[in-house]
Amino acid sequence: MKINPNFTRKHIYWTVGIIGFLVIVNLGLALWLKSSFPTFINERNDTAYHFEFEKVDYSFWSRGLTVKEIKITPKEDPFKELKLDFTAHIKEIRISGVDFISLIRHKELNASTITINQPDIVYYKTENKDTIKTQSEFKNSIHISNFKIKEANFKLIDLDRKTVLSNVNNLSVELGGVDLSKETLEKKFPFTYNTYEIQCSDFFYQINPSQEIQSKGLRVNNDLFHFADFKISMIDSTKSIKSLDPSSYRLLPQINAPEVRFHGLDWGFTKKDNFYFRATKLSLDSVDIFIPKTRNFISEKKRELGSLIPFYLAIDKIQIGNSKLEIEHSIRVENLDLEIDGVDNKTPRNLNIQKITIDQPLLTAYSNPKSKKKKTTSESFAFEDFIVLHEFETKNAEFQLKRHASSQNLMRVTGIDLDFKQIKVNPENFQNKIPFDYDFVKLKAKSFAYHPNSTYDLNSKNLLFTNGHLSFTHLEMKPKVTRRQFVKSLKKEKDLFDIKVSKIDIKSIDFGFQGNDLFFKIPEININAADATIFRSKIPRDDSSKKPMYSKLLREIPFILEVKKVNLKNSKIVYEEETESSSGAGELEFSNFNAVISNLYSGYRKKSLPDVRVDITTDFMNESTLTTIWTFNSMSRSEKFNIKGSIHSFDAKKMTPFLKPYLHATADGNLNEVRFNFTGNDIRANGDFGIKYNDLKVKLYNPKTGKERKAVNVIGNLALKSNTRDEYKEIKIKTVERKQDRSFFNFLWLCVQQGLKESVLII
Repeated sequence: MKINPNFTRKHIYWTVGIIGFLVIVNLGLALWLKSSFPTFINERNDTAYHFEFEKVDYSFWSRGLTVKEIKITPKEDPFKELKLDFTAHIKEIRISGVDFISLIRHKELNASTITINQPDIVYYKTENKDTIKTQSEFKNSIHISNFKIKEANFKLIDLDRKTVLSNVNNLSVELGGVDLSKETLEKKFPFTYNTYEIQCSDFFYQINPSQEIQSKGLRVNNDLFHFADFKISMIDSTKSIKSLDPSSYRLLPQINAPEVRFHGLDWGFTKKDNFYFRATKLSLDSVDIFIPKTRNFISEKKRELGSLIPFYLAIDKIQIGNSKLEIEHSIRVENLDLEIDGVDNKTPRNLNIQKITIDQPLLTAYSNPKSKKKKTTSESFAFEDFIVLHEFETKNAEFQLKRHASSQNLMRVTGIDLDFKQIKVNPENFQNKIPFDYDFVKLKAKSFAYHPNSTYDLNSKNLLFTNGHLSFTHLEMKPKVTRRQFVKSLKKEKDLFDIKVSKIDIKSIDFGFQGNDLFFKIPEININAADATIFRSKIPRDDSSKKPMYSKLLREIPFILEVKKVNLKNSKIVYEEETESSSGAGELEFSNFNAVISNLYSGYRKKSLPDVRVDITTDFMNESTLTTIWTFNSMSRSEKFNIKGSIHSFDAKKMTPFLKPYLHATADGNLNEVRFNFTGNDIRANGDFGIKYNDLKVKLYNPKTGKERKAVNVIGNLALKSNTRDEYKEIKIKTVERKQDRSFFNFLWLCVQQGLKESVLII
């Protein structure tokens, strides 16, 4: 089929004609826009800002309008107040879907999308809060539903118009469903919108003179607020500044978080102009928080801390995973999995948190070396917040205490479960030494290990503390060294202890501060099945320092201690002593040891106290019943005491390891009954000593050579009555002087010796 050449030519002419017409129209509109668009802007611009641009391009085919090299600056009008003090330079603005008929006839800009490319915006901070009501009608002449900003840069400048407080780079913004004729009042935006998405490559914001926020990426939309490589760090230039306001130098936390996400985000301002922030969830991964050691500021002023969170905040759930917290030279927390439920901060100053849960953290504390006492400061802080944490729970935690210089492990507690309920912080209790109150606390731990020095290990299991009731089992204080190693290390005499306790139960502990004074008040302590071995070698030289009486030790405890009763049940105490001449350690054993200690109080801030009373019943050397009542008063500065007791059916031969070193004598026979009642003080004692015995024989030894004094023994035993014939013999002993470098129990033993000398022995 052949094409009609006349027909083809005809259509070509028409096509060329139409194209030519459109080109002419396009050129005409372009010329009109170049001359009329500036007029449109100038006529309709009743804002406080001046708009300049270099070039306007028009595309008839795409219904597009392009404005290039735009500058926005405040008008030079001293009588015009600025709502926002800023300047902007925009590389290009592209407007698509322009209704040119409306633009020409009504001088209104109707379009589908506006794209702003490469704007550089500088905003200057002002002293006065924005209270200006905008009366401009310019925005009513622009009807564009979609806004896009690409590759923007933003700077916030301080009042000095030099210091950069914030910088945002490569910012991209997309807004959908925009209506410029209305305002989003709750967000203080001069327009409304349906959807939005904001992204930037990096930004920083200076929080205060010493800290700034940084991020390598930000993405925000209707539901999500996401930071990448988020940091709160200390500004390098302020590290050496001494003139910083202490209120801005209080904690200085440094935070690193690879990911920070807010979900279900909503924010804005109430009708009363109060800011609010809501989110359904905040999640952070691998957060690293470091709080450096801060300076100590000396001040006589009372400083206002300000509100902890000065706006309405509501977050349903906060999740922090696999994170770390460190306070320089003090505390380090690792493996931190933290979940916070129901954060609700109602202004003014009312923060409620439903629950905080921490799972399997490792907490390390460091003991710092002793340092010189620093000058105290009278600076105080006014705290006005009311904080309630309804429940705090830690699961399967581990705690360790290390010596800072060597990282030596001093203490380790495993399997810790901690539960607090109704923790309250308010202006009243914040000033206390313990700045919070609580209704309930429960602490459980599987094991406890403490290494106080190179000599001992202290271990325990199954620790439980519930609202003041403390119990633990299998307590052991074990030597790390052998007896020989211990004695070899000594410069002076010292006891070596080996202690095991089946269970300790402490009821209704009340502790805290009365003003600045620490107090511990305990109605009852129960110690069950304690097994203690005390070893002393007489080979090292004597410790000649004065040994204080127990009344003095209690009186000088530097805090308030009140223990009404201590019950020691089903226990055993073994005392072993060796001398250079002994073939082994002499042993005194007290089995089935039961004691009740009453009124164990310190003398701190006391004028009078009830007597301390110790009632003891025990089996001495596994065969004889010994009972003792010992009383003294902590407030007696003469250290007055009374101790009385009795022992029945005792084999005298078992006293040989202790009679021979001190009295240079041994004895055979049966002591049917011994009674004593001694009264004394820090210097001397006397009292009554009574005895009844059968078949008693005594051998004496030379104190220097250790050989038996046979002649003296023959004469002595002839003069000694072998028994008292069931007659109880009682005497008043001569006054015994206390050796100030010996313990109270040595003093008691000297009194017993004196009674034996006067009632039995002839030397």
